[in-house]
Amino acid sequence: MFRSGHSKQLTIVRVLSLCAIIAALALSSCGGGGGSNQPACPPCASQETSFWAADFTTNSYYCICAAEVSTGGAHSRIFAEHSRALPLLLSGLQTEFDTNIYPADTNNFGSEPNPGIDNDPLITILLLNIKDGLSGAGSSYVAGYFDPGNEYPLSANPYSNRREMFYLNINPVLINSGSITAADFYTILAHEFQHMIHWEQKTHLKGLDDDTWLDEAMSEAAPTYIYGPSCGRLDDYEQDPSNSLTDWKGTVADYGIAYMWSQYFKEQFDQPQPGGSIFKQIMQQNSTGVTSVDNALASIPSSRRFDTTFYDMSIAIASGVTTSTWWPGHPEWTFTSIETWPSTCGSYTIPGIFNNPKFQNITTLPLLGPSSITFSSYTPTTISATTGTVTWNTTSGSLAAFIDYGNNKLTTGLVSGVSYSYTTAGLLVVSNPSYTAVASGGSVVRSSVSTLAPAISLSPKLMLESANASSQALGRPRSVCVQSAFKDREKEMRRKGFKPGF
Repeated sequence: MFRSGHSKQLTIVRVLSLCAIIAALALSSCGGGGGSNQPACPPCASQETSFWAADFTTNSYYCICAAEVSTGGAHSRIFAEHSRALPLLLSGLQTEFDTNIYPADTNNFGSEPNPGIDNDPLITILLLNIKDGLSGAGSSYVAGYFDPGNEYPLSANPYSNRREMFYLNINPVLINSGSITAADFYTILAHEFQHMIHWEQKTHLKGLDDDTWLDEAMSEAAPTYIYGPSCGRLDDYEQDPSNSLTDWKGTVADYGIAYMWSQYFKEQFDQPQPGGSIFKQIMQQNSTGVTSVDNALASIPSSRRFDTTFYDMSIAIASGVTTSTWWPGHPEWTFTSIETWPSTCGSYTIPGIFNNPKFQNITTLPLLGPSSITFSSYTPTTISATTGTVTWNTTSGSLAAFIDYGNNKLTTGLVSGVSYSYTTAGLLVVSNPSYTAVASGGSVVRSSVSTLAPAISLSPKLMLESANASSQALGRPRSVCVQSAFKDREKEMRRKGFKPGF
C-alpha cells in the first residue's frame, strides 16, 4: 500500500489491489528490507521511541517519535507522538481497554497474538496525528487502524515496528471541535482490536485470507458487546439500504449493511457459554467468508445457513422492533435492539426506510447486487381508495416477502405473478441471498437475470474522498476504516514467501 520517499502518488485503481502494487514497489526498492538498505528514522529525544506510521495522503510511511505516557496497564502501553500530553478525553483510555474492551473482544472473538513478535503481552496504543488529509471538522478522517505489517520482521517489511499495536488519531481538529468523543475512541479501539484478533486467528494460525466483509462485520459487532447498538451505523444503513454485504468496496454504505448483518447474527445465534458468541465459532472454522459462517452455524448446531438467514434478516429489517408482536413464534423476523421504523436513536433521527420517497410506489425495482436487499412501500393508486394490490414479477433468483401494514399480516415466499392485497399500505421486501447479482421484479414489470460489474477496491485516499461526499451530505464528519488496504499489502508479502516474525 505504501512506498518510501515522497515521489508522486500512484493513481492506478484496478480490481488487482492498488495496495499490492505499491507494496511490491516498496519491497523491491528496499531490496527486501534490512541491512544497509533499511530506512532510518531521525534521532528521537531522550525517553522517546521511534515508530513508523502510514501517510494516507502520499501512500508512504514516515517516522515519528513518541513517549510512553501511560504505564502499569494490565494489557496495554500508551505512547503519544512527540511527548504530547494525553488529551483529557482519553484519560481513561487504558483503564477502558484493559477492563472492558480487552476481555469483551477476547471472550467473543478469540486471542490476539500474545506475547507476539515482541515477546511482550502488552499491546501498544500509539496516539498520533494521522496523516489523512483532514481539512476541517466536517471532513472524513481515519480514526485508527491496525497494521499487520508490524507482525513481520524487517527482512519482510522495512517499516515494521515489530510489536502488536494500534494507531489512534488525536488530530487537534477532531479533539478541539468535539467531532470525536471518548466514547468514539473506545468504539474505534474495540473495532480495531477485533481486526488484530482476526488476523491472529485466521491469517497467522490458519494461513487463511478471510473475506474483508466478514472481518469488517465482526469488527462492527465488537463495540456492541460493550456499548450497545450503534445509532450511527443504523443511520448509515438507512441512507443506502440496498448496498451489497459481500461485495466490499470500502464505502460508508458497506459498513451500514455489515453492521446490520452482525447485529442480526449476534441477536439470533449468540449462546451462553460454552457455546459463546457466533463470531468466535466462525473464527474457529478452518474456512473463510460464507463457508465459515455456514460451518459455524452447523457446529452450534443450527439448520439455518447464510442464505436463509439473509432472507430472514431482510424481513427483520423491515419489521424492526415496532412490529415484533406481529409475528408470534418467529423471532427470526424481528430485531430486539434495532428499530428501523421512524424513531430517535441517540442523537440521530432515524427516518425509517419506508418513509423515504425514493422507496415508495416503485414499479421497476433496482438491480440487486450480491447479498443485498431492496424495499418499497405501496399505497392505493387512487386517493379515495383504502386497499390495493401488488404483483411481484421476476425470473431471477431473488426472494420476496410482503407486509400488509393495515392488517399486520406478513406473507413470505411470494410467488411471481400472484397479486397480494393490502389495506392502507403494503411493504415489499426483496432480497438476493446469493453471491451474484440478480434483477428483481416490481409490481408491473418482469426482469431477467443480470449481472453487475465487478467491485473496484478503493485505496485509502479514495475511501476518504468517498466518505467526504457523505460527510458533506449529512453535515457530520465520517471516519474511515482502511483495514482492507493493509490486508492487501500483507497478502502480497505472504505471496512473496515472507512470514510473520514469531
